[in-house]
Amino acid sequence: MKSIQSRLATGLLISLILVFLILWLAVSNNIQKLSENYIASRLEHDIETLLTAVSFDKENTLTINEKYINSIYNRPFSGHYYTIKHNKTLIRSRSLWDQNLTLPTTINKNYHRTIQNGPENQQLIILSGYFNKKNQDVIINIAEDLTPIIKDISQFKKYFATLSLFILIALLLIQFIVLRKGLKPLRKIHSELSELEKGNINKLTTEVPNELQSIVNEVNHLSLALHNRLKRSRNALGDLSHAIKKPLTMLQNLSDKNKGKFDPDTTEVLTNQISSIQNITDRILKRARIAGTSKLNSPFNINEDLPLLIKTVSTMYSDKNITITSDIPDKLEIQIDREDMLELLGNLLDNAWKWANSAINISIKQENNTIIIIEDDGPGANEEPLNELTHRGVRLDETVSGDGFGLAITSDIINDYSGSLSLSRSEKLGGFKAKILLPIKQVL
Repeated sequence: MKSIQSRLATGLLISLILVFLILWLAVSNNIQKLSENYIASRLEHDIETLLTAVSFDKENTLTINEKYINSIYNRPFSGHYYTIKHNKTLIRSRSLWDQNLTLPTTINKNYHRTIQNGPENQQLIILSGYFNKKNQDVIINIAEDLTPIIKDISQFKKYFATLSLFILIALLLIQFIVLRKGLKPLRKIHSELSELEKGNINKLTTEVPNELQSIVNEVNHLSLALHNRLKRSRNALGDLSHAIKKPLTMLQNLSDKNKGKFDPDTTEVLTNQISSIQNITDRILKRARIAGTSKLNSPFNINEDLPLLIKTVSTMYSDKNITITSDIPDKLEIQIDREDMLELLGNLLDNAWKWANSAINISIKQENNTIIIIEDDGPGANEEPLNELTHRGVRLDETVSGDGFGLAITSDIINDYSGSLSLSRSEKLGGFKAKILLPIKQVL
């Protein structure tokens, strides 16, 4: 969808072009008509002069008194012509030379105006009138060349079009400046929303126009509500882990004191389940300590958070001697929520440490997507059971401690960011391989 600025600019541009086009057509047509009307009014005066010059002798023969005739009608093809018709007699001005005018067939007592081509392709405006003088019918036709007027009008149209174009460009520039200034608060909010998404700020500024005030207030209210809800949820999870620690310790002590009172199978199951719950609570508490007092929705910092996460997971498996190798570019930025990334990588690293014999490799790179690969040198698994590991509670080996929810939670987080998770055997280390694709446009 187009931006508001481009949509407004396009609408205003079309409106201005239409306004100037209509204005240009209106001015051009009106100035043409005004010019023709002015010439026609002048020709009416010339017709009256010619009518004064018309006289009849005793035989009712038409004669013209030349002293009333303007000399311009005597110069050949001067652009000013007349004809006077009485019965079958037709008198033409000398300016017509050997040319004729195409005269209307019928003329009433009002003036009749026509435009036609005349001598030497001149465009003429012809005014015809019917008169009765001394009981004699007389038809006078008088014409004037419009070519000079048409040239002047054409020049005016070009000048007006050029002036209109400059005014249009000036208005577009003013419109652009006004739109940029008017939409500046929206660009500011857009920038702040990006910073809010990255976790760099906690709320949007409230110094905005009245039209945007309610939107900003609603976003801030929603952000605060989500912030508090997420904080309560994480605090509750930490509190639950703390609350479970004490009764778990008591159960462990009780189990140790009463080992001889239970059969070996029951004792083993009880010990394993207590140990599993302790591992889960330890991991949750350690992740809570990693999160510390950082802001919610803060981005994951690979250089700071990943080493701390690796140290935390390695502490949980201190009985194992695992070598960690990594291939991560410098200054790599992954704008994904810090807690989500800790959960995602924590589950994968926990799984890798659990199964690895001696080596784990972490690779992160960015191409069209952010690609995260974690692989180990453990026993791995065939492709068919791997497809079921993202289902909740599914475990490939029941003899190894775990709850079967880690990869399912990881898959949910990846789906929230429109990414994908693929599980396979590592070509490099021979064990388990998890590959994550996160669209950059979603997380940057």
